[in-house]
This record gives sequence, C-alpha cells and structure tokens, in this order.
Amino acid sequence: MALYAAAAAVLAGVESRQGSLKGLVYASSFQNVKQLYALVCETQRYSAVLDAVITSAGLLRAEKKLRPHLAKVLVYELLLGRGFKGRGGRWKALLDRHQARLKAELARLKVHRGVSRNEDLLEVGSKPGPGELEGVVGVGDHQQALRGEGCLPAYSLLIAS
Repeated sequence: MALYAAAAAVLAGVESRQGSLKGLVYASSFQNVKQLYALVCETQRYSAVLDAVITSAGLLRAEKKLRPHLAKVLVYELLLGRGFKGRGGRWKALLDRHQARLKAELARLKVHRGVSRNEDLLEVGSKPGPGELEGVVGVGDHQQALRGEGCLPAYSLLIAS
C-alpha cells in the first residue's frame, strides 16, 4: 500500500508545482521507481476520466478520510489498471464497497461518449496519433545550423517565431 500513498504524494506535488513528475518520483523514498513512475504516469494520463467517475459516483462525499489524489490512484488501479497488488490493505476494502458504483459510472461514461474501450475515453490531445512525432526542435548550437543556407522553409518559420 506504500505504492499508492507514494503515487498520491507525487500527484499532489505535481499539481502544486513542487517539481516535475520525474523529479518527484526519484525524490520519493519508494524503492521501485519504475513501478511508481508507471502508475503515476498512467493515473495522470486518465486524470480527467478518473475525476469524472469519482465525482459522479460521489466517492469523496461518502468516504471523508479518502484524499482526492489517493482516490484517483486507487480508482485507476481498480478500474483501468491491473488490480491491487498483494492483499490491498484497508484501501482495497474501502473500494470494494464502492466497486459496483464505480464500474457503473465508468460504463455510463463510455456509453455517453460513445466508446467501447478505455483508451478511447482519452482526449485527442492526451494520446499521440498515428505518425505523430514526439520531439523538440533543437536550440542553441543547433539553431545556428538551421539558420544556414540549407535550412528548410518549415524550420525557418519555427525559428522566426
């Protein structure tokens, strides 16, 4: 259960702009950094969907002790992830009480948006499309090289702006 608490702390830190996601993950005291980073990235990726499900299910109103970031991580793991690791502790028992309502709200959201897969719930901007390149245009020394004679018109427009 330390994984979920650490993931919630990282999400809270990112939201309050205490640091970058990767920096906060590495600064945490959790041993398995890859597992924590994967959980935080996927939870943040589905953040809008999880917020909608949590709000419509009334989970935070029903469970006063459950913090919003921890609820988001736990609901991700229950609905979209691989399930709880190990026995799950007290948080698994808490979410088992609301599991039917949460799954029903996710199904209602899918029907409302007209999708059948969880990945289709993501907004267009949050998932890379086919053929999209992720990268950064070079700056500094490389910028000098792009301004030369052999510069493509598309790159010269990027440099001018």
